[in-house]
Amino acid sequence: MPQYIESYYLVNNRESKLILNFIGNHTIVKKETTDEYPVPQYSNFTERTFTSDKELLIFLEENQNYEYDIYWQNENEESIIRQFSVHFTDDGKMIIGVAIEGNELNSKNSVELFNEIKNYLSSSIACITSEEPPPNNSIEFANFCNERFIPL
Repeated sequence: MPQYIESYYLVNNRESKLILNFIGNHTIVKKETTDEYPVPQYSNFTERTFTSDKELLIFLEENQNYEYDIYWQNENEESIIRQFSVHFTDDGKMIIGVAIEGNELNSKNSVELFNEIKNYLSSSIACITSEEPPPNNSIEFANFCNERFIPL
């Protein structure tokens, strides 16, 4: 099983359009990793269950008090991006995550992709790590990034 380098980018809104545009512009052919999306996530009590990631994205855009982690595989074998994720924070923001194969955080591919995505998203807080999920709070995420690799 390959090792992954993950990069994360804080976005100050929850616009589902941004996520869908990102997927389209980065040649991601997404494969959902689950059939159902219970809300709230990781709870014994479910308020709602979505069967579509698009419906869930719209719900989370409109209901900013929910934390949620969504993961997709990228079925486009030509793309460097192997996995894509969105982490909705408890303070109305989201963290976009991208995973590529590798183990050197400062590799040319990792740094080039990091800079490209950081600019694309206009993200001021971002970092690179290895197989480690981000916290679900923007302040905690800023602290998380301060302790991870950030290319110059």
